[in-house]
Amino acid sequence: MHTTREGVALWVRARHVHEMRPDRRLDEYAARQFGAFSLEQARETGMTDRMVDGRVRSGAWVRLAPGVYALASSPPVWERQLAAAVLSRPGSLVAGRSAALLHGFTGVAKSRPVIMVPLEGNPRSPIARIVRSRHFAEVEQVRVRGFPVMSPSETIVFIAGEFGPTRLEVLVDDCLASGSFDADSLMATIEARKGQRGITVLRRLAAERLADSYQPPATELERLLYRLLSNPRIPPVVRQFPFPIEIIPMTVDAYIPRWRLIVEADGRRWHTRKADFERDRQRDNLATATGVAVLRFSYSMLTRSPDSCLATVLETGRARSLAS
Repeated sequence: MHTTREGVALWVRARHVHEMRPDRRLDEYAARQFGAFSLEQARETGMTDRMVDGRVRSGAWVRLAPGVYALASSPPVWERQLAAAVLSRPGSLVAGRSAALLHGFTGVAKSRPVIMVPLEGNPRSPIARIVRSRHFAEVEQVRVRGFPVMSPSETIVFIAGEFGPTRLEVLVDDCLASGSFDADSLMATIEARKGQRGITVLRRLAAERLADSYQPPATELERLLYRLLSNPRIPPVVRQFPFPIEIIPMTVDAYIPRWRLIVEADGRRWHTRKADFERDRQRDNLATATGVAVLRFSYSMLTRSPDSCLATVLETGRARSLAS
């Protein structure tokens, strides 16, 4: 028979083991969710309200939002905040710039998490921007790094209004080149989301990249480019400049010697541009290695946003003049 002291010690050990089991089970949730977990998940492991309160008071857990916690030992990274946002709205999905970041879209920085909920959902959150949508049930979803995320084509339609035409075109071309989507699937998503901000410009870009899209004759494209470069604020331009083959093995549409700047007009159909994508990047890299900068403008850029193209040339020239 155990003494009273031995009995108390056994009871304490048994209680400790009993309370450790929920923690170990909860670690499995947290490991999949960047350290975050919901109160419901904690209760599923056997945690009682008293155990939850005790861990918060002791500092073992951090409360991120109503009903959402994180292990204090987990790094306070952006992904943890995003996981907490999704957990705070069961059934939601990652949207907007947060989705773009998970998909690897270029030029998208980490910011306040964005999640989408049905139209009747609660739009308030201390840790995220909540977007309510009447199309929620129709939005195509994929899983990325464990998160439920709107598909790449849905994402670019959603954020189209947040970018100017030139920046949006670069983003579309990057996505097409990386295989995130093709022009046909992008166009299908565009037609399903009529009325979205920025959709008119995005539809035009997608149409220009379809297999049967119009592309101008080389002479028309050159006329547009040289008209742009005839601005009096731009130094003398050499047309069809042949670089020495040992330096840069190509003849370029335009070269501005004072700024050491190549300006090219791209009139190829998208599928041809995609096939030549790697070669173009190799030549651009070679030019950069020799101290020459490269700007490329598509037919759409030159016709739809010539002022933006001119501003890019002038700003690039100004920066190179200051650096020299």
